[in-house]
Amino acid sequence: MMSNRLFYVAQYFTPEPYLKDIDFIKSLKEKGWDPVVITGLPNYPKGEIYSGYKNSLFQVETLDGIKVIRTFTYADHSLNVFKRILNYLCFGIFASYAIFKFGKKESFYYILQSSPFVVFVAWTVKLFKRKSKTLLDIQDVFPENIRVSGVVKFGWIIKILDVLLNNFYYRFFDCFVTVSNSFNKIVESKGISKTKILTLYNWSMVEKNPEVDYENYQFSGDSYNIVYAGNIGVHQGLSLLTEAYQMVEEKFPKIKFHFFGDGTDFEILKTKLKTQNINNVELHGRVSSNEISKYLNAADCLFLHLISDPIYKSIIPSKLQAYIEVGKPVLGGVEGEAAELISANRLGEVFESENNIAMLTAIQKLYNMDELMVKNIEEQSKLLYAQEFSRAAGASKIHDFLKQNVIN
Repeated sequence: MMSNRLFYVAQYFTPEPYLKDIDFIKSLKEKGWDPVVITGLPNYPKGEIYSGYKNSLFQVETLDGIKVIRTFTYADHSLNVFKRILNYLCFGIFASYAIFKFGKKESFYYILQSSPFVVFVAWTVKLFKRKSKTLLDIQDVFPENIRVSGVVKFGWIIKILDVLLNNFYYRFFDCFVTVSNSFNKIVESKGISKTKILTLYNWSMVEKNPEVDYENYQFSGDSYNIVYAGNIGVHQGLSLLTEAYQMVEEKFPKIKFHFFGDGTDFEILKTKLKTQNINNVELHGRVSSNEISKYLNAADCLFLHLISDPIYKSIIPSKLQAYIEVGKPVLGGVEGEAAELISANRLGEVFESENNIAMLTAIQKLYNMDELMVKNIEEQSKLLYAQEFSRAAGASKIHDFLKQNVIN
């Protein structure tokens, strides 16, 4: 029987705004695990190392009683293909060296997939940390995700990655966690047994600050406020919907869009709004996770969007879980499993990704929704979140899965 020692390996970690953060590790510790975190220097989402941190081979700190080992980091989140590859490759190499130096035998290695290069960590475990087991937490499907991002422009690179990943990648891991049932099927297609795969829905990243008055905060004026919170990047495609913003401004002058977040597409969106003289969209920039909750609670409707691509039919964006927790009607420009989740549970309205006309129609339906329908959405959302998407539910599921596949 293996020990309860757990090494959590993730490129991004607290204080970065990332889902599986210090609270996730603390929840595993409460379940009896003995965790150590191996991560990079905080630099997400701008690609700039946070104040108070300086690059060196290793930095060791303690967060809420958890040992955190930070590795040398090449910080970059631009669209430059070589810089992005170097960013991911750097973490794969230095995290592997950290495992070699600090890792223990007969331990469990929980590896969060930020890029295919995390396979270096699994190789290191298999070579030097015998009688240990590895788990891959799959947040994105590679190489499909690389193709969609537009970072790699050369099709031959994608083909090479496809061969390497499909034939060698998955065999170095003992079990898997995925974020949707669709991802499960993809992993099964690689020859992995169903018993080695757990569907673990992401939970809300939003935190509540007891010093913030969530209940009484309101946006100024008597507007109908549509709020988006999260990354503003290529995948989200918010700059592709300017025609919809314009049509809404003409037909429903009381509707205002509030976008909270930052990312590679932020300046592109900002320029388009200015050039096209769109005045009903306010870009607030990035705010802290314990501040965003007051804006979500003040919204009349919560908005998410992903660009149109087959890979996104398999994804349930983590911001959807945050929206469900809040309990406001959802405007979803998504397809596949996320759209089915919204529609089946009557959480709001969905429209075809990148379809500006369909977005306008969906907004009109939400804008005309009566108070009883809004109340029903709130009650259904909060019940669904508690049962399926909460951190507590997730911690219990993963603990049971690990006991079955790792300890025994």
